[in-house]
Amino acid sequence: NEFDDETMLRIFNTVMGRAMRDGGFAGEVQAIAASIVASTMQIYKSAIDGLLPTPAKSHYTFNLRDFARVINGVLLISAKTAGDKNKMCRLWAHEVFRVFYDRLVDDTDRTWLFNLVKDVVKNQFKLTFDTVFAPLARGRAPSEDDMRNLMFGDYMSGNGQDRVYDEVTNLDAFTAVVETGLEEYNNVNKNPMDLIIFRYVLEHLSRISRVLKQDGGHALLVGVGGSGRQSMTRLASALGDYSVVQPEITKQYGVEEWRDDIKKVLKRAGAQNKRTVFLLNDTQIKKESFLEDIDSLLNSGEVANIFAVDEKVEICEAVRAAAQEANPDAELSPMYLYNFFVSRCRDNLHVILGFSPIGSTFRNRLRMFPSLVNCCTID
Repeated sequence: NEFDDETMLRIFNTVMGRAMRDGGFAGEVQAIAASIVASTMQIYKSAIDGLLPTPAKSHYTFNLRDFARVINGVLLISAKTAGDKNKMCRLWAHEVFRVFYDRLVDDTDRTWLFNLVKDVVKNQFKLTFDTVFAPLARGRAPSEDDMRNLMFGDYMSGNGQDRVYDEVTNLDAFTAVVETGLEEYNNVNKNPMDLIIFRYVLEHLSRISRVLKQDGGHALLVGVGGSGRQSMTRLASALGDYSVVQPEITKQYGVEEWRDDIKKVLKRAGAQNKRTVFLLNDTQIKKESFLEDIDSLLNSGEVANIFAVDEKVEICEAVRAAAQEANPDAELSPMYLYNFFVSRCRDNLHVILGFSPIGSTFRNRLRMFPSLVNCCTID
């Protein structure tokens, strides 16, 4: 039951317009808000028609969440770093690439999407593609490979929660920031990571950081074992000041231990209000029932009936002061307090899944648990 086009445009135009007005964006930038929404709509509709799922591409399913991810991604930028309409067009293309392009598995599909973005920039934004993306190509016509230089992130502006989302124009400076972050990580962790920082690392790091920047952003990292899924997640989390929780699987590890780990993660994100990354590898899924819990974490930010009555009481007390501060007029019933806890979990908890595409397990899991695709940004 998809909305019709007019309704979708109206919803996202309202969201965009309101956010830009409240954010104090310049008139030139506000003027292209409608173009951003219409362009995203065209990409979204074309992807549904042109990128069809097959057994080898079972994750080629698109829904309204993908549309929303592009719009929310564009709204990560602030008025002071928004620049002109060319920069906003580059930001829009970056968000489209992160949501749609990163999940594509063959060159034909990637080239198709690149050409589609070129057409949309010309027809919807009424801008010249070569001019807008000239900074990426340094003096020649921008190619699909040059789009790899297009990065936006908040890691260039120091530490803490008030970092600004902006275009990364200097890859050498980005490399230096990452190397410093890696050194700090290795100094405080008992399992140091011995990594060489090169272009591939920067690209994936940037993608994971973008997911963590969005409230309730989750990622599905698809790659063979040893391709850096876990180390990239740990490094991106360290750069963004997130704590990483990963289950330690032993021979005795069963459903009870798994449930305890989930409780620990939820309490950290919801009761302690800590920004938390729950990192899970496909080799750690000893029972398929684990995925049912992940499915509901992705969908609703909680696992139904996981807490006993006494634990719920404890949680309600832990968030009482924060709930009171957030809304002094609210009646702090147990129901209200628990919902407040769940909404905090939704905002603070990021689930990052590392799956291998080899064999039929990956395909079967995506079919059985559609929210692995629907609720995650796929890289």
